[in-house]
Amino acid sequence: MARKKTPSRTEAEPDPAAADQQPGLDAELLEKLYELLYRVDLGSPNLVNGLNTLEAKYGEAVYSDLIYLLSHLAFPANEARRHWRQILTHRDSMQDRLGRTVDLRVALVSYFVEVNRKLKNPKIIELKLFEQTQASVYRDELTGLYNFRYFRDCLNREIQRGERSNQPMSLIMIDIDNFKHYNDRSGHEEGNRALATIARLLVAALRRIDVPARYGGEEFALILPSTTKGGALQVAERTRQQIEQHQFPHEETQPGGRLTVSLGIATWPADAREADQLVQHADSALYIAKARGRNQVHLYGQNRRSFRRIDAALNGRLCQLAAEYHPLTTVNLSEGGFLFLVDRQLPIGSLLDISITLPSAGAPMNASARVIRVEEQGPGRFETAIRIIDIAAADRARLAEYIQASEEDEPADGAAPRVAAAAGR
Repeated sequence: MARKKTPSRTEAEPDPAAADQQPGLDAELLEKLYELLYRVDLGSPNLVNGLNTLEAKYGEAVYSDLIYLLSHLAFPANEARRHWRQILTHRDSMQDRLGRTVDLRVALVSYFVEVNRKLKNPKIIELKLFEQTQASVYRDELTGLYNFRYFRDCLNREIQRGERSNQPMSLIMIDIDNFKHYNDRSGHEEGNRALATIARLLVAALRRIDVPARYGGEEFALILPSTTKGGALQVAERTRQQIEQHQFPHEETQPGGRLTVSLGIATWPADAREADQLVQHADSALYIAKARGRNQVHLYGQNRRSFRRIDAALNGRLCQLAAEYHPLTTVNLSEGGFLFLVDRQLPIGSLLDISITLPSAGAPMNASARVIRVEEQGPGRFETAIRIIDIAAADRARLAEYIQASEEDEPADGAAPRVAAAAGR
């Protein structure tokens, strides 16, 4: 079973003056833009209203993708938005002079040729042809799923989004069991139909925000944004069962009498910080699922943890919706929450302000959190688990750096966990 190696993504600086330099287009957004441009008159104010609606969901990327779609000029999102406003102003001026409605494409070409002078070889894109070309760039022709190219770019984007939102993201790698045997016995045409059927079953098991892709050959990948490892396990098991229960032609010739799949799961950031490593770990979990008998799901690391967790005895304080702070000492911590000892029982579900001093980190790290578990360890001693619900980006980065450094420099067995000085606030 051949594997593709995911190449590292390189971020090229956009050149606004260069034609045909394709930006990092979002396939879902492009589909929405196509739909809007086909539905409304390009001289109608409904176009502006539709773009405003898309901007509320996708941000300023709407304008960079729109301008690229119509002119093949690539701009950063904020610069594209500025050009868009000037294009609308230019169109209003043209309509006043001509006394009639002006098509948006005409105004756009006029703006970049006569006003901004970015288009040396003006051309108006025929949208239907462009859509067909664009679909071939991002879609697998056989299955209709996103292809490896889109998968690679999307995985990097979702990791970046997870870093901003502090939400885990899971990756499921899927491989059809004994697919060569099925192809040899049933023929390649039947094998292709099986691939297309499995693709439809995958899509049916997912949310709209999830991304199914054909990774290569008989292997698929599912990107699950804002999904814990436990949530990904539920999706994977449901998918495995649906494929196992589906009746494929000639599957009785397969080992076990069924056409089945094996699945491997890895979760960011618990299992990997980079896209390449996340794919590698999900792929290794897939191999273990196959080695253990196929038609099963395996979790990388054999646990459901979505964030990396280290043992650490850090001193800090908590405030429970009041000005009074109480000391605490952490037992372990992750980017998603802490386990600590405190001298009072806190109600489940209560909101806290937490202040923790990280070694050599200067100012305390602050976060808002919710209590999710409390266990009494003795008189005046309560072990309390909390989930972080809000933390500044700088503090989140400091916490991630501390956890990573601690993992790279773990103390020997039996050594005491690290202890930091009490936080000052």
